[in-house]
Amino acid sequence: MRFTLIEVVIALAILSLSLAGMFRLLSSSQLRIANAEEKYREMHMLTQGVEYLMLTGTEEDLSVPDEVFPYTDYLIDCTVEEADGLPEELTGQENQLPLKKWVVHLIRASDREERLSVTIDRLDLQITEVADE
Repeated sequence: MRFTLIEVVIALAILSLSLAGMFRLLSSSQLRIANAEEKYREMHMLTQGVEYLMLTGTEEDLSVPDEVFPYTDYLIDCTVEEADGLPEELTGQENQLPLKKWVVHLIRASDREERLSVTIDRLDLQITEVADE
């Protein structure tokens, strides 16, 4: 069985098109895997910072030490705000602890871009000393 030159050229063209499509699919898959890995790593870093702040953070000290957060190319930034949008029956009650909103940001140090953030509603547990009368 012999093949003509046109049949061979057409077969090679089909083969090259299928190989080009496969390489394009592989390269886009590789890019998606790299993006997913970066998102996972950033989410892990943000989770570490949030866990530390939830366990030991106070409004006076919102920093995360290098032993807990050893990533030099990222920063954790936390701001504390008053919780807004609460129903009136839940605000202004006697002996009520105030609700604060902690916003924790993961920032890339090289370009100061905010990569991820999370908002935590937290009771202000600061105990004020009552003077003896």
